[in-house]
Amino acid sequence: MSNGKEIWTIIGAGMGGKGLVAQLGIDGCRLRIQDIDDTQVAGMRAAGGLHIEGRDIAFAPVEMATTDLAAAVKGAGVLIISTYGNDHPTLARQLAPLLEDGQLIVLCQGHFCGPLVFRSALDAAGCTAKIDIAEMDAYPYMLHVKAPDRVIMTTIKEKWHLSALPASRTEVCLARIVHAFPGLQAAGNMLETALVDLGGILHVGGMITNVGMVEGDQNYNFYANNMVPSVCNLLLAMDRERLAVAQAFGIKTVDIPTWLAVTYSFRDMTLHEALQKMAVTHYRYAPAPKSLTHRYLLQDVGCGLVPLAALARVAGLATPVIDSVIQIANALTGRNFHEEGRNLAALGLSGKSIAQINATITGN
Repeated sequence: MSNGKEIWTIIGAGMGGKGLVAQLGIDGCRLRIQDIDDTQVAGMRAAGGLHIEGRDIAFAPVEMATTDLAAAVKGAGVLIISTYGNDHPTLARQLAPLLEDGQLIVLCQGHFCGPLVFRSALDAAGCTAKIDIAEMDAYPYMLHVKAPDRVIMTTIKEKWHLSALPASRTEVCLARIVHAFPGLQAAGNMLETALVDLGGILHVGGMITNVGMVEGDQNYNFYANNMVPSVCNLLLAMDRERLAVAQAFGIKTVDIPTWLAVTYSFRDMTLHEALQKMAVTHYRYAPAPKSLTHRYLLQDVGCGLVPLAALARVAGLATPVIDSVIQIANALTGRNFHEEGRNLAALGLSGKSIAQINATITGN
């Protein structure tokens, strides 16, 4: 429970931001929420908060729901960023002159070494405030946005991780927010959180193999319809390449079936069985992508698969399956995700060895 004194501002009022308002609000946090799109916050402003179904407490109050970034940031202790990873550099530049000493920025999610990207953009914009930046490796809640001022909350992940830049600040950052995120645990460094963000595998694999479903007229459940056994074979092949990269960089992580067992208690199941169960439990309300411009593709290729493939090259590893998936995404969209995504240059890691990257990641 919050002590009721520190104000937390959530930046980004889409599904993720609304879920944060709902759970943190009923847990007693003092909240503000900001979005560049007033339609995302107007309902909460009019209602004074967010109506909630699925929890014992049915309303989460907010002290401010606004498009005014400066007003939302001023005097807040914690800023939780719930925007697409592609938007992190732009948002950091906008925040640079507004930040105050002692504030904590939490990227929920970081989308592969988000604090590196965020800090670089802040520095380039001349930010002088002494702040902490940390990232979560997963979004903690499953929910459905029923209306602009109403959500249905389902479940909370049992375990996910936080890492800060530098890594020596992780425990300090965790201690500041863990009362509101009971399943949150400290990671050793940002590569641990980066390499456990599985959106690049689950989302992208399910998108490129089901374009007809994505661009078709009918609504569908992403995991129930797209995750057939053959697609799961593709996901497992991509996952083996992810695990090889993690091992090369000295990161201990688990395969996707084990992650599902730890996160959702889906034990003694094949990947197909686990994802089908997830479709009718935790993600039964989740809206499925209806365009190739959805974040499952545009964000998770550039902020998930591209840096993973780039790190593999540093380690001298081949990633033929992941490379093929990126190329298919390029062809489907007419984009070049290697150039626009979180490549080594975007992460500030160009020309570095494994040891040098590890040192940069930990902030040494």
